[in-house]
Amino acid sequence: MSDKKIGLIRRTYRSSIREGIFAQIYGNLAAIGSSFVTKLMVILGATPLQYSMLSALGQISALWQPLGVAFSHRISERKWICIWITFVGRFLTLFLGVALLFPDQQDGIWFMLVLLFFSAGFQATGANIWIAWISELIPLKIRGRFFSRRNQILLAVGLLFSYALSYLVDLFEKGASPFQIRSLQKFFIPQNQTLFLAFVYVFASIIGIIGLSFLALQPEPKRERSHEQSLRKVFLEPLKDKNFRLLLVFGSWWMMSVGIGSPFWTPFMLKNLQMSLFEVQLYNTLHIGSSLLAFSFWGKFIDRYGNKTSMKICVFLGGLNPLFWLFMTSSNYNILWVEAISSGFMWAGTGVISTNFVLSIAPRRKEQSYSGIYAAFTGIFMMSSSLASGIFYPASMDLGSLHLAPEQVIFGIGAVMRWLGIIPLGLVREYRSVPLRKALAYSMSRIIGWRPRMGKRS
Repeated sequence: MSDKKIGLIRRTYRSSIREGIFAQIYGNLAAIGSSFVTKLMVILGATPLQYSMLSALGQISALWQPLGVAFSHRISERKWICIWITFVGRFLTLFLGVALLFPDQQDGIWFMLVLLFFSAGFQATGANIWIAWISELIPLKIRGRFFSRRNQILLAVGLLFSYALSYLVDLFEKGASPFQIRSLQKFFIPQNQTLFLAFVYVFASIIGIIGLSFLALQPEPKRERSHEQSLRKVFLEPLKDKNFRLLLVFGSWWMMSVGIGSPFWTPFMLKNLQMSLFEVQLYNTLHIGSSLLAFSFWGKFIDRYGNKTSMKICVFLGGLNPLFWLFMTSSNYNILWVEAISSGFMWAGTGVISTNFVLSIAPRRKEQSYSGIYAAFTGIFMMSSSLASGIFYPASMDLGSLHLAPEQVIFGIGAVMRWLGIIPLGLVREYRSVPLRKALAYSMSRIIGWRPRMGKRS
């Protein structure tokens, strides 16, 4: 690798980290999946169906990703269109607090859902352009470590902000000011909690917008305008690739199984387990802390053994983690902290693989269309199962001496469905992948100092 290429990668890494830190803080506070957004939904009295819709919005936004391909298909510079599209998405969440002004709380919830739909959609479009941009800068052989290291830093910084603000949100319920400052005692009362949440969303949006100035510093390789293919052919080409179709089947099944119960993890903690927002953040701390420690392992493991082999491990753990939730009650949820560590390890790997797998099998300079089609299809399946979780909300169930709440029934179904994902995964071919048994044997041998032959990659 030439010195010029190495210098370009280093510049990309630095600018990507700086922008990513701001984006992570923004996402932790004001994007779909944020506990602060869920908290406002709980305060406004959201129904199970509305929680399902909130979760589904995060996936339906993936349907916007092909727009990124369309917008950047015939242009040689993608940087500024990526920045402005992302700007619109982050700007919209400034107005999440307006939901509190509606006389009818249900109207406020629907306003939030509509706003988040467009916000997530614009950001998904920008993300598709960015992934094509970054894939041309970072070589495949180090991409796993690049994404792992980047995610590691972003999660650490985002965690600190989330922790501090969740602590402040909980103080309103206790009627106690931070550090017992008397001058703030009159402000930290339950009636002002929603006002503070509205401030959090404004702060998050401003932080996210500021971060885009660092994205503008990220290098962009020049490319020739694409006149060779029509947009229709660009979208259809990935679907003619048999191996991509097999990956699409697995990805759709996996995302569908992950979507089962996805709307109810945080509401279950806040309502059924009666945890405070600070305790929810403590769970997130263990989850993220585990991820931070695991990213270095996953980055090296993926680059050495391949995405397919790594995903087999994640599928096993992904089915195991929901089963922990079947044994939790409001009086005893200590096992939750163990699950947080296990799921953090698993999702660290899954997060890198979900970005890297499709890029590893896509032909060079076709990554954007492959990634966009993959995200759109898999997003539909997760959206469908997320909505189905609320529409077909089950009754509670007794399983021997174990009493399961409706959410726990859904979690159990999701666990089984995740494990079944190993079947379509086995059909996908990744040329640089090493069989799991050989990868595990080689990894163990590094610990005891004996290295077997790796054998042929599949």
